[in-house]
Amino acid sequence: MGAEENAAEGEGGSKRPEWIPPPPQMKRLAPMVANTLTGNKVEFVPKDGNTIRWYICGPTVYDSSHLGHARTYVAFDVVRRILENFFGYDIFCVMNVTDVDDKIILRARRNYLLKKYREGKPTLEQVL
Repeated sequence: MGAEENAAEGEGGSKRPEWIPPPPQMKRLAPMVANTLTGNKVEFVPKDGNTIRWYICGPTVYDSSHLGHARTYVAFDVVRRILENFFGYDIFCVMNVTDVDDKIILRARRNYLLKKYREGKPTLEQVL
């Protein structure tokens, strides 16, 4: 029984061969990564069986939100979903968000001093 005998009818009446799924004993696909030591691409092998432990440096937010903040989350979420849904890995992912930084402290101090300066200084209307 050949592929033509098992053909299914597709759109427009065209004959298509029957799809036969690959046998389960076939090796699954694995992502390839660059080995910077050798300069070659090698198969990615997780340290703990099928589990990948992943730490991601998140944004340091010291101003209004913008599209650049979302990029971090979106880019790593896409990679995580590919590793989970396509390659079948179990992902344990942690991302930090730095909420206290020297820039935040300096900006708060500057805003406080500017507010105090404006409160003590007469307005243009008061001068005229």
